[in-house]
Amino acid sequence: MLMRTSAPRKAAISTALATLLITGISATTAQAAPAKYSITVTQTAAVKTSYLATAAAASCRLNTITITRTSMCMDIGARVNMLQNGKPVGSATFDIKHSMTLQTSKLKWGESFTVGKATLVNASGVSVTVSVGGGKGVKTAVKFPQGSTLGPAHTGTVGYAASVAKKKQLTNPASYRFTFTKLGYTPGGFTYNSAKYRCDDTFWGPTKRTKNPGCVFPSFAPTFTLSRSDAQVKQSANHIYDAQRKITGHPGASTPLHRITDAKTINAHRKAMCAKVHNPNPKKYDCDEYPFAASKEGGNPSRGSTRIISAADNRSAGARLGGFYKSQRVLNGDAYYVHIK
Repeated sequence: MLMRTSAPRKAAISTALATLLITGISATTAQAAPAKYSITVTQTAAVKTSYLATAAAASCRLNTITITRTSMCMDIGARVNMLQNGKPVGSATFDIKHSMTLQTSKLKWGESFTVGKATLVNASGVSVTVSVGGGKGVKTAVKFPQGSTLGPAHTGTVGYAASVAKKKQLTNPASYRFTFTKLGYTPGGFTYNSAKYRCDDTFWGPTKRTKNPGCVFPSFAPTFTLSRSDAQVKQSANHIYDAQRKITGHPGASTPLHRITDAKTINAHRKAMCAKVHNPNPKKYDCDEYPFAASKEGGNPSRGSTRIISAADNRSAGARLGGFYKSQRVLNGDAYYVHIK
């Protein structure tokens, strides 16, 4: 049977076909939307902080920030994910290792880092660029083969230069930004920070510096050491050794002391400990107190110890403690330990 189409219906069909053709869709088959490709980056595990009880430079362990007073080694596990319409189609896994060494008498220091050899799964041609910020008051200069592709290891360096005013300090972490790109993909990247470093110019006498400005990692508590076999300080060392064992909590040994610099508080601590202690010859002997008067833990007779010792011995130990504060840049409130050999 022959079907007839009315003139109005023919016009409607023609209009619909024209609309499909104008929008780029076939009259017979609608085209799928173009695929979207993107890159995301993640750390492979949480990063923990470890403190080394040694003067040696910090050594690296994966997913760990290891620090001493002046060195940091950080090893970050990373994964670059290649996505098509949000679904994984490839990956690159590798680690990024950093080594930073501060200078206790300089405001300039350096860092080296390596983007390690990557394991690639459908992720060839991914390029990496790096930027590093030092925080307020710190300038950085990065040297790295920017735009190099993941696969082989690539190394770089960062130069740091801090500027700190007289009797002031600054505390910052370095901030790292890694960006990954590939033709046709939306770029991805991630950021993370170093351990915080502190630079200061606070060691001043009445008219001049007693130590040049410099930098340390303040979260690391350094250790002041005296020896009972050292003739110049053996009386001080023996007193501290006995006091640490006697006082509950073993201040300075099991738990740190904390430096204070306020002269009035220090004098009050010393008076609280020694004012009632009999000294048979003040020209020859001193009242030695522990914990030190110049510590937050000092000045408490119920949790402290006093002993009459040679003035020369006491003052030699005091001078060494002052030298320790300078060499390790121990500022007001900083934690430190006391070790007696």
